[in-house]
Amino acid sequence: MGYYTGLLLKDWKLSMKAQLQNYLFILVLWMLGVGVSLSVDEPEVSVAVGLTLISIHIFYMGTDMVMNLVKEQKLKMWLYNPNPARSLISSKLLISLFNCLLSITFAIALYAISCFISDQPFLQGKEFADALALIGTILGVGMYFAIWAVFFWSQIAAKGKRFEYVRFAFSGLIAYLIFQLHEGFVLSSFYDRLKDVGSFPFVSLGTLVTNETSDGYQEISLGVSLSEFSFGLFTVFLAVSMLVFFLSVKNVKKIEV
Repeated sequence: MGYYTGLLLKDWKLSMKAQLQNYLFILVLWMLGVGVSLSVDEPEVSVAVGLTLISIHIFYMGTDMVMNLVKEQKLKMWLYNPNPARSLISSKLLISLFNCLLSITFAIALYAISCFISDQPFLQGKEFADALALIGTILGVGMYFAIWAVFFWSQIAAKGKRFEYVRFAFSGLIAYLIFQLHEGFVLSSFYDRLKDVGSFPFVSLGTLVTNETSDGYQEISLGVSLSEFSFGLFTVFLAVSMLVFFLSVKNVKKIEV
């Protein structure tokens, strides 16, 4: 495992600049939210901005993985690295997960300041377990998105190699079939049965209509609701993630030869 520790350290060092830029971006958005909140004398605005900055981390790992992998591809490092593709990719996934957790912590600190400034309750009437469910949902769904992002990146990384179009079409077909199976699975009775196989707290993110006038005008905000997610469904999505990761690794191996 010595070489893997070295990969983790390398990916951590390479991610530092992007992570600092990420902190700066979050800080600027938060300051804009606080500024708007003070200018319109609506303290809830800064709190809403803080919650939004936490919630959008669901896309952090997917975006981070694509940016890092594209950078490595341009530098041609993948062609000369002797380590197996599964180690190269999994190392980046772990560092991305760790950085996402740090970034969420930073966003939570800013959200806490917003609550203090606006004299709003920190948990907005929710339990601490609900807050942990939100963080767990962001990390879990974010990792799922990241693995799919790696898969689609691997299609671009194969460009210029033998049987490029055949492999691209085959991988695209597999992705399409998996998406169709995913959609069919959600609508199936088996999905409903799995929902009863144990459960743990889960947070659903979506849009919520907060006000609607007689002329049809609607005010829409980000809705966050606590629900349950079963261990059976978690096992299924974990299996899908492993399959997609395996397909990505197989494709990357071909471009290392």
